[in-house]
Amino acid sequence: MSCKISMLRIFVVLVGLATNVMADGQIESRPLVEIKNGMLLGIESKGMFTFKDIPYAAPPIGELRWNPPQPSKNWSDVRDASQFGKSCIQPLVRGLNDELMSESEDCLKLNVYTPKTGKKLPVMVWFHGGGLVEGSASEPYYQPVGLTKEGVIVVTVDYRLGKLGFFAPKELVAEAKNKDLPVGNYGIMDQIYSLKWVRDNIASFGGDPNNVTIFGQSAGGRSVTWLMTSPAAKGLFHKAIAQSAQQLPLRDLSQEKFGMFSEESLEEKYIKAVGVSSLKELRALPAEQLLVTPREFQDGEFGGAFVDGKIVIGDPIPLFAAGKQYKVPFMIGTNSWDASYFVLGQPPVDAYLKKTGEDPEQIEKLYSSFQDKCVLSAEIMADGWYKGATKLLANSANKSAPSYAYYFNYLTPNIRASHIGAAHTFELPYLFGDLDSVLPAPFQPESGGMQCTQIEQALLDMKTKATWSSYWYPMTAPDNQEDQSISQQLAKSWTSFAKTGNPNYGGKNNWHRYDIKNDSIREFTQGKEGVVNNLDKSKVDYQIKAINAIYQTK
Repeated sequence: MSCKISMLRIFVVLVGLATNVMADGQIESRPLVEIKNGMLLGIESKGMFTFKDIPYAAPPIGELRWNPPQPSKNWSDVRDASQFGKSCIQPLVRGLNDELMSESEDCLKLNVYTPKTGKKLPVMVWFHGGGLVEGSASEPYYQPVGLTKEGVIVVTVDYRLGKLGFFAPKELVAEAKNKDLPVGNYGIMDQIYSLKWVRDNIASFGGDPNNVTIFGQSAGGRSVTWLMTSPAAKGLFHKAIAQSAQQLPLRDLSQEKFGMFSEESLEEKYIKAVGVSSLKELRALPAEQLLVTPREFQDGEFGGAFVDGKIVIGDPIPLFAAGKQYKVPFMIGTNSWDASYFVLGQPPVDAYLKKTGEDPEQIEKLYSSFQDKCVLSAEIMADGWYKGATKLLANSANKSAPSYAYYFNYLTPNIRASHIGAAHTFELPYLFGDLDSVLPAPFQPESGGMQCTQIEQALLDMKTKATWSSYWYPMTAPDNQEDQSISQQLAKSWTSFAKTGNPNYGGKNNWHRYDIKNDSIREFTQGKEGVVNNLDKSKVDYQIKAINAIYQTK
């Protein structure tokens, strides 16, 4: 060990801070932490200490492409942790992830955000959404200002995406079987590995490794439900929150299921399209050639996560119903227009009903008052795979550990008339608490009654220009008291749950454990804090019957 590093370690023990002289001569205090791999020099930002771009696993390149994550190397110098690293390689969609300026296969990094003081603090580990195709831990609205203010540490994680994160051709399956390794769901393996890193290192940041809450939204929320049932994740977390975690059936590794090709069959078709004949050639391809395009994603050419038997062992709804999830406090919820996620690829209503075995006449009766017929198919799907799944999973989990359900139904005032409800992702800036990190709401209220016109234009922009319309993107009014109140309610509820396993705070007790017979769900909306009883009961109950028939559960 060099004299420079030895002296630096002594300095850390004495004061815990490094000081840098800024260009104007002022002194800037920067936090310095020692973890198992070496020293990290973080930065103070927005009232938090922040440590960015920390490797939690070795770069998954070369022979490590399509292999389980491996330990990262140690470093001897102090590692600057003031800047985000590159996001995992993904297709860029204008209006959606433009801010991710660079991507790389060398992306198994995480970021740690801490309050300035505190010991043995609760830890919240965030898995981002994006359909397992896009997204990053460095998205602007994942700066957890509101959460750390409540006295928790937040860790945000990058994991492999697309074909680099979820891939299982027969040759790769055979290689893994010979080595007795899990195969295919590498992005989920990365998430599990990041939790091992948290277990081994978070105490250095003032965190409690025995009080870890995993939480995620969309694909990240689904990931939470997979981790809740994964043998490989045992003991790595103590509470779980799943946001907008739709539960469409998973593909199987080797067998056709639910009318879907097996993962192996899907990959065989893909390999022929790429024009290679061996795993060696695949590993030699530039990563850019393996990108899943938005069109391929919409057309179902990317299978995403699938049942492999070791990491993802089955669909959560039947597994939870059988009591095979980890018995930890659980929270799950949906947005009032989570159906927006389904709109891009929604099938015709008749085709969907035929596939799920539903009665068209009954559907017509149940949805006769739904005015936005251009998204009717997506709405029907959401009533089952979002609202119905939320009720089913919360009810099953509550039989063995405290379980809570929520309904996010808030829009900033000036877009209330132009949106059907709170779209997919719209809760995120309110939860993380940095309301300036997303698009500002329009200065004047938008008009209503033209939702289908706006939705159809947004769809056209995506299909013809590969542009994500601002209509789909969260908007806030940071100076609006209602926006501020909703943000505080979410932050306090989530962090109270992380601390105690109960989302109630401040002596309140209006959020009850979920029981499908009572069907009382905490609602986040304008006005007083409240609950919604029997949420869309007739429609959701009908969809739950269809789901139970598909999964052959009660």
